[in-house]
Amino acid sequence: MRSAIFAAAIIIAASVFGVRHWEANTPPTAAPERASNAYAAGAAKPNRSSSNYRSGRRDEVRIPAARDHQYYVTAAVNKAPAPFLVDTGASFVALRESDARRAGLRPYRADFDQPVRTANGVTNAARVTLRAIEINGIKVENVEAFILADDQLGVNLLGMSFLSRLESVESRAGELVLRG
Repeated sequence: MRSAIFAAAIIIAASVFGVRHWEANTPPTAAPERASNAYAAGAAKPNRSSSNYRSGRRDEVRIPAARDHQYYVTAAVNKAPAPFLVDTGASFVALRESDARRAGLRPYRADFDQPVRTANGVTNAARVTLRAIEINGIKVENVEAFILADDQLGVNLLGMSFLSRLESVESRAGELVLRG
């Protein structure tokens, strides 16, 4: 169990480091826009075409790649909207503490007992089970996740604890296709 948690922490840390490394090394002309809404917390604001949308199938969502070639989506966590970077390299969903609060999750300080290595160093995360994550009608219940302090996680990560429970996740022709 500890090795799984440690592996998840390493994957989250690598994801956080990767996003921050990309942001630090992207020329200003190619940098993603920042906004004063939910994306200002560290996530790149997707271009107009990268908002999540439904395809013709009832159980399918297609997400166009943003200018930075990443996939950003707004998902409802316990019915509260939150911006995410889709990260197939993250074992678990990782939530910023402020977005977790909006979703009704308020862990005690003592709950932050899972050591996690991030780009900012070692920190502690709270391991939780989310009631549900939903993206345009595709809903997964009882999703394992970590909550990290906002200053330790630049963007929420939609990891494999959610993605692996979908029928399929496929990247093709500049878009990510999720099937529920």
